[in-house]
Amino acid sequence: MPRRLANLALLAAIATLLASGIVAWLLPETAASPLYVAHRVAGIALVLALGWKYAIARRSLRRRGTRAAGVWIGLATAGLTIAAVGLGLGWTLGFASFDRPFAYSALNLHVIAGLAVGVLVVSHALLRGESRPALVTLAGRRAALRGFGLLAASFVVSVALDRVALARRATGSRHAGSFTGNAFPVTIWSLDSVPTIDVDAWRLTVSGAVARPIKLSYLDIAALPRRDAAVVLDCTGGWWSEQVWSGVSLGDLLARRGMSEAATRVEVISVTGHRWTFDRSEAERAILATHVGGEPLSAAHGYPLRLVAPSLRGFLWIKWVGEVVVA
Repeated sequence: MPRRLANLALLAAIATLLASGIVAWLLPETAASPLYVAHRVAGIALVLALGWKYAIARRSLRRRGTRAAGVWIGLATAGLTIAAVGLGLGWTLGFASFDRPFAYSALNLHVIAGLAVGVLVVSHALLRGESRPALVTLAGRRAALRGFGLLAASFVVSVALDRVALARRATGSRHAGSFTGNAFPVTIWSLDSVPTIDVDAWRLTVSGAVARPIKLSYLDIAALPRRDAAVVLDCTGGWWSEQVWSGVSLGDLLARRGMSEAATRVEVISVTGHRWTFDRSEAERAILATHVGGEPLSAAHGYPLRLVAPSLRGFLWIKWVGEVVVA
């Protein structure tokens, strides 16, 4: 295969992997389903295309040596790509999980390696960008057949792997125990540490586009009508757990405070500063939970108040909620 065509195939696979992986985190699971498929197919395409790249890189190293511009960036990119691919395949086949073989989730390591590959690929392309042969000369029948062949083979292999890797959700997450109260894994984003909260002094502030802003104590929230729901927490760290969450409907709370009909966004803010802005419809489906499985939330799981956001990934389930702002 021509060198430039092989490089373009690799670039397309990496771009698809980065885009599908990142965007799928932000979407509800049903909307993200096509992206999970695209991610798996692009991953297999990357593995298959690496065979072409290996032959090209070997010839280049023999001809140019290791002192040429961009060689070490290329070697670093190759090493990280192998790491990302190896972790991804190990996860898919069940050899790696969120709690093995490392204390840190292998899926998180896969993501970190993948993001680093993206940065290095851009750097490598800037140093070694090719303009020849012209793209129009690559758009022939042979190139099209190779491209379709690569996609077809990638899809077939992806389907075969899906039949083998049954013990996971479409997101890739593996089961970590359900209906166990606080006894499910703890994952903390944004380098937060578990804060020490004086519940007597803590308040939930509701402000913004509401007719009646308020500050609620823990006892105030406990006195409001309760909502219980069994909801799956699917963490981007690679595990999922279904629990019965109990607390206050965020939609009901905002309606009680006179949320403006024109409001479209709701920002939920942790006492640690971690925050996320949700569409109004997402916020109205959410729960501000004080209990899980009949137990008060543990400090690591977000005591005194944590957001439960059905169908959204776990990093959007803000812990230690201290403020809700309507806009």
